[in-house]
Amino acid sequence: MIKVYGGVYSRANMVMCVLETLGVAYENIPMAPRSESTRSPEYLALNPTGKLPTLVDGELVLWESQAILFYLARKYGGGVLWVDTLEQEADLYRWSLFISNQLEVPALDMLLAVKYAQGEPDQSFIAAQKQILERFLPVLEVHLQNSEYLAGGKLTVADFHGAAVISWPKGAGFDYSAYPAVDRWVSRIQALPVQEKVRQQG
Repeated sequence: MIKVYGGVYSRANMVMCVLETLGVAYENIPMAPRSESTRSPEYLALNPTGKLPTLVDGELVLWESQAILFYLARKYGGGVLWVDTLEQEADLYRWSLFISNQLEVPALDMLLAVKYAQGEPDQSFIAAQKQILERFLPVLEVHLQNSEYLAGGKLTVADFHGAAVISWPKGAGFDYSAYPAVDRWVSRIQALPVQEKVRQQG
């Protein structure tokens, strides 16, 4: 059986949502980010970065959340949560990489600056992350004004990853009112029944 290392409040959440959507059985080994268990010799032997998630499927040990999502969709999806043509696949990679390369770091840094603040969060640091988000979010906004999903005109693994990432700044008080299409997309993906099913595991 597939094993997924990481709790529901880590990037393992998106992996579990995909597995649930595909109807693939798995065992979850709950672990919190930055916890002692992620620095244990046993875990580092699986994932030398000490980060989450890690997936074990038979002899395959895989880390990096997007690599895991792509693998699961391609191996177990049978067309579900994946696109139909090579051109759409290129588009899926484009938007996935755009979110990872341009938005993920400031999104996460903004959330962590609030979550782990000792006292009042560093507002100048948060403002710097906000400035980066505001540079790139308009690109995503224009795209989602014409599409309900990131690629292929249907729900794919890219939506699970992307919506999770874009939801993080909300936890730091980021206002998405200037990006209504992005906000609707995130809310729609986060409201899928599978999301609540996975959250209940926490």
